[in-house]
Amino acid sequence: MPKSNAQRALVVGAGIAGLATAWWLERAGWKVLVVEKAPVFRAGGYMIDFFGPGHEVARRMGLLPALEARRAPISSVTSVDPRGRKRSEISTEAYEAVADGVISLLRGDLAEVIRDDVRAPIRYGTTVSVIDDGRVTFSDGSVEDFDLVVGADGVHSRVRELVFGSSFVRYLGHHVAAFSVRDAELSAQIGYRYQMLTVPHRMIGCYAVRDGAMAALMLYRSSSPEVPADPPAALRSRFGDLGWVAPELLSVVPQDIYYDEVSQVDMSVWHRGKVVLVGDACGAVSLFAGHGASLAMTGAFVLAEELAAGPGAFARYEARMKPVVARTQEFGRKFIGWMAPSSRWRISLRDWAFRLSGLPVVRNMIRGSVMPDVDGVLTQRAS
Repeated sequence: MPKSNAQRALVVGAGIAGLATAWWLERAGWKVLVVEKAPVFRAGGYMIDFFGPGHEVARRMGLLPALEARRAPISSVTSVDPRGRKRSEISTEAYEAVADGVISLLRGDLAEVIRDDVRAPIRYGTTVSVIDDGRVTFSDGSVEDFDLVVGADGVHSRVRELVFGSSFVRYLGHHVAAFSVRDAELSAQIGYRYQMLTVPHRMIGCYAVRDGAMAALMLYRSSSPEVPADPPAALRSRFGDLGWVAPELLSVVPQDIYYDEVSQVDMSVWHRGKVVLVGDACGAVSLFAGHGASLAMTGAFVLAEELAAGPGAFARYEARMKPVVARTQEFGRKFIGWMAPSSRWRISLRDWAFRLSGLPVVRNMIRGSVMPDVDGVLTQRAS
């Protein structure tokens, strides 16, 4: 596909995938517009471990110093009982030994670092209502023509629905919520450790963040993917019987929280005409798999690289990205029993692995548990 300043690209979604795509396209000579459904940039989110090919992409973008400055000083991952007593722990050093170059930071911090280096305009409070190949009608009624339309609008992608249909989401049987609260006492109690209380089919994770705030992640099993009308009330109902910091945390849950079903997106084709999907819109791997941010960064780079190589770009992009997405999705489905154990003996087994994490044989086992095979995606050009 030819490139010049006259070539226009629309990126739908101002998350990690969309912003990274805009970054690479504008530096390749495209005139880029980003639109985002949310009225403003959404910071925060839950803690991620950022490493793998996305880390290398961030290095090539020159963003590693800014990401290191946002690094959360997490010293360990600690499993606690309902009274807050330590059951087991894996140190940051042990974890970094199996995940080279890992940076722990809030998902929103990664997005913000990319956004701050994007030159393209971002229209907030805007989405798409009609896509006719390169002609796009926006939610405000305006119509514009583009040479490329990139759907980077997540698991519930509007672009995917308009162009490909709506039968690609695989529900993984759980709901997840993430939020931050400014409570110096709770933050000090948790400290700079990722502490988690796990009971069968439910998990609460907490960690201190900047300026006396504390972030929380809640995960629970549900037979229905339907998101409740009042997510904070649903959390109080699901977690109200637990101990540790659960009562205090549930009493201060803000109304505006991140809440969603845990799902994957499985598609056979990621492009049609001038439209192509990137990130979670075409290959969501889920919270259970991790690596979503890394693969979003990687997909943006690979797409831009293949566009620069000329005709057939979309097919080559898919050929490089789809195998690694499929492997990561498979890993995520297997990892459910580790992250959201269904029984007390599975919780105990995980805790034993934490306790023995200093042993090389256990580190190798953990490496197999936390790192699906994603090597080579940046260097393996499709024929």
